[in-house]
This record gives sequence, C-alpha cells and structure tokens, in this order.
Amino acid sequence: MQGKITLITPPDFFENNNESVLFMHLSDAEQDIVSKWLSKSTITSNVNFYVYTDEVNVSWLLYALNRREHKYINMNYCNSITQALGGYMLGKSSVHYSTSDANTSAIYSHINQNRVDSVEKFLEAVFGDQTN
Repeated sequence: MQGKITLITPPDFFENNNESVLFMHLSDAEQDIVSKWLSKSTITSNVNFYVYTDEVNVSWLLYALNRREHKYINMNYCNSITQALGGYMLGKSSVHYSTSDANTSAIYSHINQNRVDSVEKFLEAVFGDQTN
C-alpha cells in the first residue's frame, strides 16, 4: 500500500476528503485479514478507517454510519447497541455484513442484500482487486 491509512476510533473523527470505511465488530481474525490485505494492496490514495468495537458511544457510531462511504459489520459480534440498531444499520444501502448463522442471514436478506462471505470480499467490493 502506497497511500496513507488513518485509523480512527471513538470518540475521534477526522474530516477530510479521503475515502472512508467504517468497520464494526471485526473479529481478531478479520483484523489480521485486513492488515494482510493492506500490506499486499496497491492502493495509492489515502484512506480513513473508522473502527467500532464495543464502545458505548451511540452518537459516534450513528455519525460514522451516516458519514462514511463504505461500511462493514460482523453481525456475529454485535453488542447491545448494534443489536438494537441492527435493522437501521442494515437498511443503509452501503452497509455490507457477514454472519455465520444461516437463519439470521435469511432474515437479514429481506433488509439488505449486501452479505459478504468475508471482510476480504468486502475490501475487494470497495477497492477492487488491488493486491499484487
């Protein structure tokens, strides 16, 4: 990766013209996948990565959700806040999600068709095939 990555977590925001991605509830394995994908990436532009895990900061999450271009949520690791906001979040057209539960996926598919098998598939959907 030749561009600069800016990592932003609650309660901070970083407003600029860079492309921005919001990750919600990444597992440890997914964090590793993102790191490896970025290390192989040929992206030359600067990108902001907003990361939400288990913080109790609804205002930050909603602001980030409504202001970032691309969003990914791992529905397997939701906390009480993201569970309560799940339908609202999935109602956003630019939200991609993953879940390992087939029954949950069947329900979510009525709200959102952007299910991805992995965070790597999400990155490829957002940035294209940008790896060496």
